[in-house]
Amino acid sequence: MKKHFIALSLLLSSFAHASDIKLEQLSRKDVKDVSKEFATNFTHSIATAPSTDGLWGVEFGVTASTMSSPKLGKVVDNSGGDGKDFETLYSGGGFLRFHVPFELFFETSVLPKSKIADVKFNNTTFAVGWNAGRFFNLPLDLTAGYDVANGEISFSQTLTVMGVPANSDISLESATQKAWLGVSKKFLVFTPYAKVGVINMKSTLKATGTAASEVFNYTTSQKETVKENSTFWAAGVQVDLAILSLGVEAMSALDNTRYAAKLGFSF
Repeated sequence: MKKHFIALSLLLSSFAHASDIKLEQLSRKDVKDVSKEFATNFTHSIATAPSTDGLWGVEFGVTASTMSSPKLGKVVDNSGGDGKDFETLYSGGGFLRFHVPFELFFETSVLPKSKIADVKFNNTTFAVGWNAGRFFNLPLDLTAGYDVANGEISFSQTLTVMGVPANSDISLESATQKAWLGVSKKFLVFTPYAKVGVINMKSTLKATGTAASEVFNYTTSQKETVKENSTFWAAGVQVDLAILSLGVEAMSALDNTRYAAKLGFSF
């Protein structure tokens, strides 16, 4: 199983060019923009309709997502790196979903600690929801849900300080929470769905090492925290073919748009 997770982590192939990534002389706006892009990339989604079917149910599989990250690419360019390698972010992982009596469901996805070149990353998410529509026998699935995500990326970089190469270690920790309402309706094998809600994020960018003072251009601190919140929406469709479950989803949050897909098996 771990081999499958490691293979899936190659979705983050934009970081395979770790020798090109640089973060140097970042402004406050740069830190905010990059933090929002990573937070959107790591936030919870398994591209699944917020519905329940039957008394009990279990689904497991893999999920993958992608999003444009032009602000990260620009920051890397301005720092002397190759920004074109970072204009798209990827994520993914294995997921597990199950629902229980009273129309409650639980979801989790995991991208275990992995390393590509000199870049390390991981992400874990969890969600809980209640399908009030099915509980009250309404014609639609009406769901209230809450999810959390915690992701991290870290790498080392070499900068030039007073003409001398110097190293710094960079880490960005991202945490998000979303509260939302969802609606879905099954038509034959297709279940279109939509969600609306609010998202809160907190990201911390830290720099250590002899070149840490070169990372930010507006503070002598080696750690900067960004807190943001916004509305968000998501829309997708799930296709159920016997035990096979497929899904695609578009989500907008924190001024970014992410696209996700899943391949699962349900019982």
